[in-house]
Amino acid sequence: MEITQIKLPKLSREQKVATKGDLIEPVYRFKTGNTDDDYNKFLLIESNRLIRPNKIAKLKQEVERKDLTHENEVKVIINKDGRLIVVDGQHSFVNCMELRLPIYYRFSDMEESDIGAVNSVQDAWNLTDSLHSYCARGIHDYRVLSGFKKQYSYPISTLIGVLSGRNDKSMLQEFKRGEFKATQSLESVHDILGKVYEYKQFNDRVYRNRTFLSVYIDLLTHPEFEHDVLIHKVEQIPTRFVNCTKVNDYLRMIENIYNYNNRNPIKLW
Repeated sequence: MEITQIKLPKLSREQKVATKGDLIEPVYRFKTGNTDDDYNKFLLIESNRLIRPNKIAKLKQEVERKDLTHENEVKVIINKDGRLIVVDGQHSFVNCMELRLPIYYRFSDMEESDIGAVNSVQDAWNLTDSLHSYCARGIHDYRVLSGFKKQYSYPISTLIGVLSGRNDKSMLQEFKRGEFKATQSLESVHDILGKVYEYKQFNDRVYRNRTFLSVYIDLLTHPEFEHDVLIHKVEQIPTRFVNCTKVNDYLRMIENIYNYNNRNPIKLW
C-alpha cells in the first residue's frame, strides 16, 4: 500500500502578491497507489447520499477526455479504527477506484453529522439525498416522512408540506439542513392521504398533483362535501377527472363531477 504526501506548491511572484495576507495555513494533500489495499483504507458512510451510476459514467467520460482527478480531491476524517472515512467526494473516489487510479485526498474538519448541512447549499444534493442521509442517522421525523413516501408514493416536497403544515420555499432548505419537523397529527395525515389515495386508480397524475392535494384537504373541511359521494361520482364518469394546473380549475372540475345527476347541487367554490 502506497501513500504519498504531496509537496506544497511554491507560489509564483504574482500569486504571492495576489494572496498577500490571505494565507491561513497550508493544506496538506495525499495520494495513494492504485491497489486494493489502497482503496480498502477508505470507507464510505451510509448517511452520505446514494452513489449514482449516471454520475460515475459522466466522471469516467471526463477522465477519458482529460484526467483531472488530482483536482477533485476527496475529503476524509479518521475513525477510531484508523480507516479514512469519505465525507465529501465519494463519487470521485468510486470513479478512481473503478478506473484503478490513485486517490487524492486531504483531511477535513467536518464530522459525519455535518454532511447533510454542508451539502444542502450545493446543487449536488437533492431532497432524496437528504432524506436518505437523515434516515440513515435515525432521525425520527425523516423516518416518519420516508414511511409515508413508501406507502403513498407522494413526492418528498409534497409530504414535507403536508407533515409540517407549511407551504413556503424555506421549508425545503430546512429539510436539507436536517431541521424538518413533522408537526401535524400523523393519524390525521394518514386519514387525508388514505382518502386521496383512492383517486390514484382513476388518474395517477391528478393523485400526485400537489395542487389537487391542497384543494382536497380544504374540501374535507367543507360542511356539505362528502368524500364517498365524490368517489362514487368519479367511478361513474372517470373521464371527467382530469389533471389541472390551477386551484379554481380543480374546484370547478370537482364541483361538476360532484353535482352529476344531483337534484340539489352544491357550491364548492
